[in-house]
Amino acid sequence: MHPRLWSVVPHTVMLAVSALLYYAATLITAPSVSGGRLGPDGWPKFIIVVMAALCLYEIVKRLVVGSSFTATGLVPVAKDGAAEGAAAEAHHGKLAAGIALVAGYVLGVSHIGFFVATAVFLAAFTWIGGFRRPLTLAIVSLAGTFALLVVFMRVAYVSLPLGVGPFKAISLLLLELIGA
Repeated sequence: MHPRLWSVVPHTVMLAVSALLYYAATLITAPSVSGGRLGPDGWPKFIIVVMAALCLYEIVKRLVVGSSFTATGLVPVAKDGAAEGAAAEAHHGKLAAGIALVAGYVLGVSHIGFFVATAVFLAAFTWIGGFRRPLTLAIVSLAGTFALLVVFMRVAYVSLPLGVGPFKAISLLLLELIGA
């Protein structure tokens, strides 16, 4: 098989999966939502269309432009194509820390609430990734978390975990602040 055709196989498979998922999303039956809000079937369809568009973009890019970019993941590759041993080992620790952080987020978000858990997660994940400017990190993680809170609560109308105790009080204060 021609290398360009071979390079689009994964994206073509995902495009077919997108079509099947979109069909499944059309089978969602839920009462319509008033006030111009998207119903329960709207968000899955939107995300699936975005996924299909990204697959089409990659297919066209690889067939027409002939992009030869290949992701190397967490393992740095030397000019001769061999993985750099010591550097690769350092990245395995980052990977393990990132996985542990995601697991901690999943387990802790219901107890400490979406806002606090997400702000801590974003800051810690960025720190693990190597960014070491605490003030910038704090500002970006808090602003990013607040933006996600607004999108989920005011645009997508998703109910988020409030947390318990003082974390619930923080969550309720923020929800009052954004008018949700």
